[in-house]
Amino acid sequence: MFNHRLSLSSLLFLLSLCPSSYANADSLEFLTLSASKQLESGHTLIGAIGDIHEEFAGEIAYLGVAKKMNSGLVWKAGYFGYFPKQDDNHYIEDHRLRGSLSYTFKLNDWRLMHRSRVEYRMGQLSSGFRYRPTLNLSHPITIGKTILVPYAEVEPFYDFKQHQLTLTIFTAGIKWPVTPKISLNIGHMNIFVNEANTHAKGPLVSLHIKL
Repeated sequence: MFNHRLSLSSLLFLLSLCPSSYANADSLEFLTLSASKQLESGHTLIGAIGDIHEEFAGEIAYLGVAKKMNSGLVWKAGYFGYFPKQDDNHYIEDHRLRGSLSYTFKLNDWRLMHRSRVEYRMGQLSSGFRYRPTLNLSHPITIGKTILVPYAEVEPFYDFKQHQLTLTIFTAGIKWPVTPKISLNIGHMNIFVNEANTHAKGPLVSLHIKL
């Protein structure tokens, strides 16, 4: 058990490091509130809103549906809106239609989740398809009667219109199931924008409620 915790701690530390080839990091704060409701059909409705402060400042919104298949595969489809705030306090629009498939591989208490997401962007920022695969490694730990789930995640963005990786997000954090219906996610994000050679990092806090 100690070796498992040490290995995950080492991975979280490595993911928090920023490559020296990038410019100095800008600040970032990402706050979200989400809720889900499982239907009798087995589908789950999901909604989320959030604020981004400092770099990438703006508002986000998401509405979608998901379902877990008998094979363990989970599919999701929905709409994501990103509304960046401009210097004159006006907002511009970035609309995205999303679809994804994910599967979680289990080895003892370790969990490795792979998600393949495709989104089509429309709006004032950019347009076209992007592919966003994600790998998430997690391992629960117990402190007293509290269960915590440390995790590390990497998500590159491939833009089909530009034929290149445009940015990569590294996230390390801890998920805390406060109650069976409420969970809190506290993490640290590193966003590397390749073309602009910029780096933004900062805290991620999200609260999820099951209705």
